[in-house]
Formats: sequence, structure tokens, C-alpha cells
Amino acid sequence: MEEKLNRLHDLLGQEIALHEALKKELQQEAERDGQMDGLSLLQIQQTKQRKSREIQHVEQQRIALVGELAALWSEGIESLTLKRIIELSPAEMGALLRECHVRLMGLVEDIRKLAKITSANAQARLKAIDATLAAITEAVNMHPTYTEGGRLHTVTPTFKQTSA
Repeated sequence: MEEKLNRLHDLLGQEIALHEALKKELQQEAERDGQMDGLSLLQIQQTKQRKSREIQHVEQQRIALVGELAALWSEGIESLTLKRIIELSPAEMGALLRECHVRLMGLVEDIRKLAKITSANAQARLKAIDATLAAITEAVNMHPTYTEGGRLHTVTPTFKQTSA
């Protein structure tokens, strides 16, 4: 039992480290939001994906371990949350697991906030691009390349002229 709880503590420590690394990437992305070139943005996205896969791998190990603990304690795996494991653990180990739980939940909340900010900024930029494209389309008086029937449209675009 003690060995499994120590292993759980180790897995939670790994998850915390991975979540901290993911948070760091999100902070860099948020700090440089709208200022990065495509390559830098791609590199951050790849790093975030790699960290997310690593987190998922550690979580799978943790879930398997919780299944083993559930069998040892004759508990249903669905009801064996980390809070419940803390309750069933010896006091010292329970305190260590509680600390991990608090840190992990804080990191997850920070990550959600950062992701929400960068997502909102990206959506705002996309709306600005759409508005710009709509203005250009209107100014050029562009016509679709193909008709609704699928035939090639040969109308050339014309520019509207305005005076200042």
C-alpha cells in the first residue's frame, strides 16, 4: 500500500512539473501575443502539444494506479478521487498528496486563464482580418471565381474610386 501511495505521489509530482512547463509556454505565448512570426508560433504550439501528450501519458499511469488502489481498498474506481485517496491515506502521506492536489489544481486554473486570454486575442485578430478582407473585397468589387452552377466566372475586378 505504502509503495503505491509513494508511486502516486511521484506521478503527481511529474504532473505538476509538466503542468508548470505548459504554463510557462502559455505565458510566453501570452506575453508575445500578436508579435510572433509564424515559425515562433509553430514552435510554441509544438512544445505545448508535446507537453500535453506527456501529461496525458502520466495521467494514464496515475489512473491505472488508482485502479490498483481501488481494488486494495475495495472502493469503486469512479468514486476514488484524489480527495478520497487523501482521506484513506496515512496522515503524513495524506498531507503530501493534499499539497500536490492544491498545487495541481492551482496550475490547472492558471493554465485555463492563460488559454482563455490567448484564445480571445486570437479570435479578435481573426475578426480584424475578416473585416479587412471584407473591406478589400468591397473596395475591389470582386466577384466569385465560379458561378453557383460551377462555371468559371470571367468578370475582372474593378476598383471603386473615391476622392479625399
